[in-house]
Amino acid sequence: MNIKFEISKVDQSKLSDEFLEFGPLACMECDFEGAIPNEYFRVTPDINSEEDYNELKKSVKEQLGYDSFNETNWDDDFFISVCRCPNCGSEEIFQDF
Repeated sequence: MNIKFEISKVDQSKLSDEFLEFGPLACMECDFEGAIPNEYFRVTPDINSEEDYNELKKSVKEQLGYDSFNETNWDDDFFISVCRCPNCGSEEIFQDF
């Protein structure tokens, strides 16, 4: 089964401060601790299985050019966030509250 996901960018100003509290803090490759831009996307339909998750990973790579992402459910919606270190380009970013 080949599921197609709709991945829609979400303006950060439309998200609550509580939602945005979890974010990038430092690059695990080069130890950069400055501002790391984070982008948010609403994903539909929801992920319900490992097969869905693997298909979403392929979609994120094809549509957004990222190999990794963070995920969360918020107000009955499924979101992902992606970021890269502006210093070295790594996607290995430590994120926390």
